[in-house]
Amino acid sequence: MMKICLVNVSDVDEAMRSRLRVWRNSEKVSPFFLLDQVTEEQHRAWLERNVRGEDARACVIYADQVPLGLVYLPWFDRNTRCGEIGIYLYDRAFRELRPASAAYAGMMEAAGELGLERLYARILEDNAASVRFHERMGFVRVPEKDEVCVKSGERKRVLMYVKAL
Repeated sequence: MMKICLVNVSDVDEAMRSRLRVWRNSEKVSPFFLLDQVTEEQHRAWLERNVRGEDARACVIYADQVPLGLVYLPWFDRNTRCGEIGIYLYDRAFRELRPASAAYAGMMEAAGELGLERLYARILEDNAASVRFHERMGFVRVPEKDEVCVKSGERKRVLMYVKAL
């Protein structure tokens, strides 16, 4: 049985932190994000927020000690008890549901320990795999909160999903 482990970005070495930006900007991952390419400056600012852990948290996902992706809370607010959750798997050898589900469940548990009661997930409309994944994980679509973003010069619809913890 595969062992899934989440390691906070504050506890990984600089090489792994740099690899996260390479993964994020790769052809395997970038098309599924709302934003286009992440600059070095944006990546550093993101890392600082996550290392501090005051209003964001990110963990590298390891499967049998192999780093394969990231699960994260890009923002959370302890006062409103809400946050946003996201995930990506870079290593395509681990694309089946099990590692992603275990990692997401681990991050949702951490969100609960932070006192959060509700998590949001924003998903590009054309990312059918992510929509199915979130629905399997118990997220429900909230159509009135859908948005539009500009991705690679195109306007794209962003679906909003929510889960009560």
